[in-house]
Amino acid sequence: MIYKTLWLRHETKPFEQRSALTPEAAKAIRDLGHEVIIERSPSRIFKDEEFEKLGFKMMPSNSWINMAPKNAYILGLKELDAEKFPLTHRHIHFAHVYKGQNGANEMLDRFIQGDGKLFDLEYLVDENGKRIAAFGRWAGFVGAAIGLKNWIAQQRGEDFNASAPLNSYENQFSLINEVAKDLEQLQKRPRAVVIGHRGRCGIGAKQFLKSVGVEFCARGREETSVQRPIRAILDYDILINCTLNTTKAKPFLDLKTLEQERNLSVISDVSCDPTGPCNPLPIYDDITTIDTPTTRVDLEELLEVTAIDHLPSLLPRESTEEYVEQLLPHIIDLLNGDIEDSPWERALEVFYAKTIELGLEKRLSEEPQLLM
Repeated sequence: MIYKTLWLRHETKPFEQRSALTPEAAKAIRDLGHEVIIERSPSRIFKDEEFEKLGFKMMPSNSWINMAPKNAYILGLKELDAEKFPLTHRHIHFAHVYKGQNGANEMLDRFIQGDGKLFDLEYLVDENGKRIAAFGRWAGFVGAAIGLKNWIAQQRGEDFNASAPLNSYENQFSLINEVAKDLEQLQKRPRAVVIGHRGRCGIGAKQFLKSVGVEFCARGREETSVQRPIRAILDYDILINCTLNTTKAKPFLDLKTLEQERNLSVISDVSCDPTGPCNPLPIYDDITTIDTPTTRVDLEELLEVTAIDHLPSLLPRESTEEYVEQLLPHIIDLLNGDIEDSPWERALEVFYAKTIELGLEKRLSEEPQLLM
């Protein structure tokens, strides 16, 4: 067997503490004979010392760009920075480039220029099309918590953004206890609606709401296939959107509907796809962040949206450990060369299809248009 090199890069996204490998998982891969190189990271939840103690070769942050072997797999979680240089390596991360997002074509073009490859973690699926590893449960869990924290701030007459940047929590119980304590100090409790409640995100959202004793309504595909926009959502105080949207459809809510009388004052958009063509909540323009977690919708009556695209980073250790446990067997398969009819092969097929499509579009745009 030919042994491979796996290079764990530092995450450059602000406030991202999660990792695509734990020290124990890295050791399990090395024990099979593969080389595992770790970039130093001041933000990773697993400290450099935890990897050094196990004897891993440590490299400077972002050194993969100039120092990683050409045949190395570059492993990360969040998308790469928007730079200009061609991408020559094989990359594994959540790229967010296949649904028409801002900057997607520019990023894919860098792979084309450098003859690199992308194994998008979002598209690692089994033979039934189900993701083999996902942070979804923790995204829903934290998304519900942030929605509640925003609503609590409203009841206190406070600006939720004033509490930013949001801090990560040692574990889920620290987060539960904080929100539960804040709720106890209020005269009333909110009513929430969770859309997409059967998926991983929805299950996580329901888990958190139950843990702090908040009443909620769970809506699935059947309930949301009714006439849209869905006027009944306005009766709830908080909407937690956990849906996976891959095709265009009428929105759950639009600005005209939201001008009606409503209780709704907080939306936690866990799905978080404001610039994508399948967005079911076209009422805000961009994601929010850890340091500016909420944005106000342009309406006379208060309505605030949180749309943070890396919510599980607020529970970095638990979410990483669960995710890596799911992903590790598949990383081992990849490094061992067992990729035929595997999630890796399926992810690569999507990459080839998208880059071929982009290349064709570029050629057509550069060619003179023929007169009919």
